[in-house]
Amino acid sequence: MKNMYLSLGIAILSLTSCGAYVRSISGTTKGNLIKTVALEQGCPEDKVKIIDEVRASASATYHLDACGKKVIYKQQGFYFIEASQAKESKTVL
Repeated sequence: MKNMYLSLGIAILSLTSCGAYVRSISGTTKGNLIKTVALEQGCPEDKVKIIDEVRASASATYHLDACGKKVIYKQQGFYFIEASQAKESKTVL
């Protein structure tokens, strides 16, 4: 019985993504991105379109069209922020 639960647990973990889990529980979803961009850009939600996205486990970069204006937003932790406002982290070797 323990082996069955262990196998089931491993299967579930391998089929799910940490990034997807973080985004879903933290509220950082595409719907919230659209709302954020609409509010910050003064544009109706139906005029905000995601053009491209690059997603990693706990972060993402989105290229959007907001009422004809091209903008880039980054997911930083639990928030979306316009790329020009985002602080880039630098690794020191």
